[in-house]
Amino acid sequence: MPDDDKDKEKKDYEGILEKATEMGAKSIDTLREKASEATDKVMDSAKAIGEIATEKVTEAAVTTEKVVKGAIDKIVITVATKIVISSMKKVASKGTSYVSNDGNYQGFVDKTWELLPLPVRLIGKDSLGYNSTMYLLRNTIFGNDDEELVVDEKDENTITQNILSMFK
Repeated sequence: MPDDDKDKEKKDYEGILEKATEMGAKSIDTLREKASEATDKVMDSAKAIGEIATEKVTEAAVTTEKVVKGAIDKIVITVATKIVISSMKKVASKGTSYVSNDGNYQGFVDKTWELLPLPVRLIGKDSLGYNSTMYLLRNTIFGNDDEELVVDEKDENTITQNILSMFK
């Protein structure tokens, strides 16, 4: 085979090799682009699924809380109310300085919580707004007592209404 033919063949081979390399590089770039697009779509779908799942879990939690609050028997609420009334009378006997001290009063609030029936405690302090209700009761019931702290019949009705409102 003459040298010219070999040179031509070599150039043709080099040209084919160069074209194949270019095409291969373009194919790899295209594959990378498609893979990146697919990854983005999967990530977007996963994010959307996560958002839907979070929304559904939140809805379920809210529904469960409502069902649990609604399922608390009136007898349990009555018992809880009597416990709070009794505890408020006991704390009243300790005097104004004791009741007005936030540390002492929080101790009283915590002890009273521990006395409440289990179904009430299972709902949880935060869900019921227990602490804020107890502090509201302190201000409402003892806020107007000048001399001696007293829990009278009117105060008992106030306590009952506030305890009932925690379960709505």
